Formats: sequence, structure tokens, C-alpha cells
Amino acid sequence: MRPTCAVWGLMVVILGGCASVQSIGGGAQDTAPPALVSAFPPDRSIRFNAGAILLEFDERVQLDLPRERLLVSPPLKALPDVRLAGPRGVEIRLNAPLEPGTTYTFHLGDRVKDLTEGNTSPDLTYVVSTGDHLDSGRFVGKVVNAFTEKPEKGMMVGLYAPGDTTAFRQGRPAYMTRTDASGRFTLANLPAGRSSVFALHDKNADQRYDLPNEEVAFLDSIITITPGDTAVRSHVLRAFLPASARQQVRSYSVNADGALELVVARPMGTIAVRDVARSGGALRWTPEFNATRDSILLWPSDTTLLSQGTYEISEAGVVLDTVRYRPTIKRPFHTGLTATLIDGKDPASILIRSARPILQIDSTRISLLHDSVPVPFTVVREDDRRCSLLFQAASGSSYRLTVLPKAIRDIHGGTNDTLRTLLGTAEERTFGSLQVGISGLAPNGRYLLQVLDGQQRVQHEAVVTAALPVVRWDRLAPGSRTLRLVLDRNGNGHWDTGEWASLTQAERTWHHPEPVNIRSGWDVKVDWSLQAPPPAGEPER
Repeated sequence: MRPTCAVWGLMVVILGGCASVQSIGGGAQDTAPPALVSAFPPDRSIRFNAGAILLEFDERVQLDLPRERLLVSPPLKALPDVRLAGPRGVEIRLNAPLEPGTTYTFHLGDRVKDLTEGNTSPDLTYVVSTGDHLDSGRFVGKVVNAFTEKPEKGMMVGLYAPGDTTAFRQGRPAYMTRTDASGRFTLANLPAGRSSVFALHDKNADQRYDLPNEEVAFLDSIITITPGDTAVRSHVLRAFLPASARQQVRSYSVNADGALELVVARPMGTIAVRDVARSGGALRWTPEFNATRDSILLWPSDTTLLSQGTYEISEAGVVLDTVRYRPTIKRPFHTGLTATLIDGKDPASILIRSARPILQIDSTRISLLHDSVPVPFTVVREDDRRCSLLFQAASGSSYRLTVLPKAIRDIHGGTNDTLRTLLGTAEERTFGSLQVGISGLAPNGRYLLQVLDGQQRVQHEAVVTAALPVVRWDRLAPGSRTLRLVLDRNGNGHWDTGEWASLTQAERTWHHPEPVNIRSGWDVKVDWSLQAPPPAGEPER
């Protein structure tokens, strides 16, 4: 029997109730952010006295944590409530009175998105004044990473009372905004006056520096805001993770080869380990520091019953922490070895690195052959885990290295397994050279000039000064490199971050704007003039 018209109608209603709204396929993807088409009261109003603000957009919108990320300058005693008002509207309802004769900026940032594609309005602001005019002062600039010089997105930039550092830790800025994807920011509609400037990667959205993992930046000098000034200069702030105010053990673990690995808050000077439960005995701990001395491998002379003890870590007589020795994986039976040919020097060398500290080396169990002919070598200890085989190498030749079992004995009595590898030297004509001359160095400055590979690892490094501004490297393998210059302010041979407690900036870095291409048989010369932005606190040129 065929359905009646009434039955067809019922089926249409049921099916229609179960259907979902689907977007129509095809066509160009929508990449435009929601546009503000109207506001009540109007944007840039004066004599503002409303209790709520209604913003209307040109398309359906959604909100993403708007209350937590809303910035109001100057700040209110209570945050406003932000909510959707219809499909295209956003309402900001005030929960605290506004001060008379004051210009307020409501910065929603990228919290408003369109409903379909999630496109954001990154610079969405609303400005009103409770007085008879809008303030017109401006402060502009950008925030970059102090080490990499790359832009810092989403950092809060704030103005504070001149010289007031307490508010940065315990209060809130008088005026604030956030950096965009290029690290740039603009603080507009500011009153006349003098201010200190701080920036913060606000991890917990409380508008104050109160977490040890929050990056900070600041200007060294106090700025002066002059309303109506049409020649506003752009300033650069350099962000860094501050050195910890006190030394502490941040983490510890036992690595695969039995070392107790510590990560500490500050570069460590001397370190001592004491067994809390026992005294005396022959147990010794050998420290191995990384380049910045904030990560340490502690190698025990004996691992027997270590897991039953508790160990006190101290620096210069000050106890930092008490840790346990708890291996999570079984230690390999053999001591692992790796071999690397260090070409370009006379004599050449093969660097052998052991996974565990070396106790003894039996050179009679090591052989080096060139076309089946033994090559004489000399063994030199480099440090606790490395030794070098020095030998006379011929250009463009290959060498077969064999390290037999028991050639290397580690401090725990373990020995190596057989290592066989073929290593080759490059022909002289395949190398290139690089000469870098730098102008604009400070007369009394000490700098580190670094040549970096594609992974930004330091391949070569040299000290340069205004008196000795030229460095040359020969026998470089072909390939693209980048150049970095570090102002080694304290002369310790590496880049140092800043300190918040003393308002010390991180050490300055420069990155050459163009890559350097090393070619076989070519002598590459680079003349580098330091015309980068000046130290933090000064305007850009």
C-alpha cells in the first residue's frame, strides 16, 4: 500500500528533525577573520558611562577563553564578563566602575573567531574615554628572543610606574598589550608621563611574573610618553628565561650507563655527594659537567647497593637536595664506543668516546690500517670518557679502525665489544675556506664568533675583539652555514641568560642576515658590519 500524503508529511518532519546542518563543499576556503561592523557605545566614544559594551561582527563568531585573555588598560579592580550575544555579537559586561577622565582600551586579541574556520581577529581592540577626550600617546616596539633573535609571539608588554619592579611581581601594569606573530606591539591612547617597561610570557594569565618558567624582558631606561608625538621610535625588548635566584636541583635520574644525572637551576661551581646513611668506604663520585655547568653526570665508582642509599647533594658546603639512586633500565653489559675522524689538522686524530668513564686503555688491542698497512698512532687521553688516536694522514685516503674487546676498561670493570669502522679523509681540493671580518665591535668587548650548521649546532668558534676582528677557518667541508656573534660579557666562553633580581640583561647576540655557502676550492670572505638594533632600552636606528 502506498503512503498517504499525511504519512509522507510525518516522515519529512521526522527526517528533518534528525538532519544536521552541513557546509556546502567547493569554493575557496574562508581565511578572512571576523570584522567588527558596529559597537554600542561606539568605538572611541568619549564621556563613556555604560555598564556593558556590545560588539557586532559581520559573521557568526565563537569565543576562546575570552575572560582569561582579555586585557583592559588601565586594569579594572574586577575583570569584566565576556559572552556571546546572539550569533554575531559579543558582550563585555563591566563588573567594576571606571575612573573619571581616563582612556580605556579593551584588547580581546585573538579570542574572537569565526564559527566555521576558526579565523581570528588578532588586533581586536575597543577604546573609550570617561573624559572629554581620548589620550593620544603611543609606545611601539617588538620583542625578540635574546638568544635566537626570533620574534616572540603573545608576550604581554606592560607600562609600570617609573622604577617600580614590585608591581611586575605582585601587581599589574598600568597599561598593557600583547605582541603579534612578528613580535611587534603597539600601546596606543596613552596619557603623558614616564614609565618603566616590562614584558612577560604570562603562563598562568595573572598578569604578573610569578612562575620560574616565565620568560621576561625589560628596557634598561625609563621612557617618556608625549601625546601627539608623530615621531615615535620603535624599541626592542629581548626576552629570556631568567637565571634562578637560588641554586636547586630541578630534576634527577639514572641514565642507561649508571650515571646519576642532575639538572640544576644555575651553573654549578663545585659539587659534593654524601651518603646520608653511611660514612667512610671507598665510594667516589666523578662529576661530568655540560658546557653551561647546569647539567651534571655523577659517575659512581661502584654501583653495588647504591639503590639502598640516600645521597645529599651540596655546592660549596650548602646542601641543595637529597636524592635516591633508582635505575629504571638495565645497564648494558659492554661499554659502548663511537669513533669520529677529526680531519683538517696535522696530525689527524680519531676521537673515541666511551659510554662510561675510562679506567684503562690497552693500545695493543687497537689497530689502524691503510691499504692493509699498519699506521702508527699515539693514544692521548682527552677527558674521563674520551681518548684520541693521533696519526699522520694522507689526503683522500681511507683508514680501517679496529678496537678489539677489552681494549677499553671502564670504572665499573666493564669492557668494550669489538668496534670496526672505515674512516676517510677528504681530498684537499674538496675543502673550502671562510674568512670573517667584523666591524662595529665595542672597543673593550670580547665576542664569540660561531659558525653553525643546518641544525644550529656550533661547528667552529673563535674569540674576536675590536683589535682582532678577523677570523679565518681552512679545510671546511662544503655546505651552507650561518654565523652568530655572542657578546661574552663575563668572559666564560658561552652565552649567559639574564637575571631578574639584578635587572641584568641576557648577553647580546647577533645573527648574520644571510647564510654562508662554503664551496670546494673557494675562499669565501664575509665583511660583517654590526648595524643591528642597539642594546635593550635604546630605540632602533
